[in-house]
Amino acid sequence: MGLLGNSKVKALLAGFILSLVLLVGIAALGLLAALSALGNPEYANTPLLIIFLDAAAVYIVAFLLDALFAGLLFVGLVVAAVRNASMPRNDRLAGLVRRAERLHPHASSLGLSERVEPTTQDRMDELKEQYVAGEIGEAEFERRMKRLVDDDVSDEEVRRERRRTEREYEY
Repeated sequence: MGLLGNSKVKALLAGFILSLVLLVGIAALGLLAALSALGNPEYANTPLLIIFLDAAAVYIVAFLLDALFAGLLFVGLVVAAVRNASMPRNDRLAGLVRRAERLHPHASSLGLSERVEPTTQDRMDELKEQYVAGEIGEAEFERRMKRLVDDDVSDEEVRRERRRTEREYEY
């Protein structure tokens, strides 16, 4: 599913584009109002800047409010797109992140190595793809699959133990 597959991203993108079109329209109307005020005899001995500001004051306020709204929509769009983007998972990246966590103690509090490490399901899917592609035989497939299932059980036990000790030392 692509980035535009998410209805929230679509709605935010449509709102942002509509807001930008509205910004251009407001700017054009404000400029037209300011230029048309030049021919008004009421402003005969008034400085030019005051004429422009008086004629376009409503458009300036509308422009600023719409610009603020467009900015908020853009921030929402970026946040929604980033949340929708998938995090790459592989062993090499997990190793690099673990090394960075060892070097920088503050990085370990984020828990990124666990987020980028492939899950057992990811590894099983990759193993199935290798088997279907004919890269490995049936015996090798069964052996690796059994090892993955056994590792999954032990990984779950390790996670439970880690959570238990974290709760004990929390207080």
